[in-house]
Amino acid sequence: MIPSAKNLRYLGLLVYVFLLFAAGCARETETSGGSASKPTPKGAKAALMVFAGAANKPPLTEAIQAFEKKSNCKVEVTFAGSGTLLTQITTEKVGDVYIPGSDDFMQKAKEKGAIDVPSERLVAWLVPTINVAKDNPKGIRGLEDLAKPGVKVCIADAKAVCLGAVAEEILSEAGLLNAVKKNVVTYALSCEEVENRVETGEVDAAIGWNVFEHWAPDKIENVTIPENLAGRRYISAAVVAFSKDKQLAQQFVDFVGSDEGHSVYSEKGYTVPVAGEESPATLGK
Repeated sequence: MIPSAKNLRYLGLLVYVFLLFAAGCARETETSGGSASKPTPKGAKAALMVFAGAANKPPLTEAIQAFEKKSNCKVEVTFAGSGTLLTQITTEKVGDVYIPGSDDFMQKAKEKGAIDVPSERLVAWLVPTINVAKDNPKGIRGLEDLAKPGVKVCIADAKAVCLGAVAEEILSEAGLLNAVKKNVVTYALSCEEVENRVETGEVDAAIGWNVFEHWAPDKIENVTIPENLAGRRYISAAVVAFSKDKQLAQQFVDFVGSDEGHSVYSEKGYTVPVAGEESPATLGK
């Protein structure tokens, strides 16, 4: 039977409606397929991306929680070696705040144009030391003991972690770099890894930060490095040059560099700035 003209028109209308519906569904599926194409819901929390050297982990984790409570902001933090993080920031042009574990990589960030220099705030001081197992079973009393036969040593990778460069500098100044390197059984990729190697007994000693003793007081104690070799280093925070919300990023930097932020670091065993200390812009190594 040949369909009438009326039936053909009706059938054509049905096909047209079906095609419109299918096209609409396809557009909806395409739009909802990725969060980047969704508009930000009204009233949603702002977010900050913080890149922090692992030497900051215990106090900064707590400081972030305090900042989130007092601001309508979500802070996403990545802890790793400061050099590794700086490479990610400059290569991918991402991040809002940079807080390396020492001043070495902050200086490199300035040289690379990766941070807004005027935004920098002093957060805490760190002192290099020899970390050993609790009660010092190997009887390590100084840097020269790290070169003794049978002593297993950890230092950080100087290319990835500021602590590694600090360790090599100290050993070079003491004339012990090559001798101690013969006993190095692992090169850590973050400050947290350095601390962990001592805490777990994987190594007998490490050149680390004085605060590692506070990270694991039942597992680690410190042996002092002479002040003329150790000196002290500083942690500072700054706004990343590529940040898309520099005002909010500066608020966070100001918070960790404030008395409230300093108190969190102090409670975790870090030495914090006192009134009248220099600004990071004028601090030397």
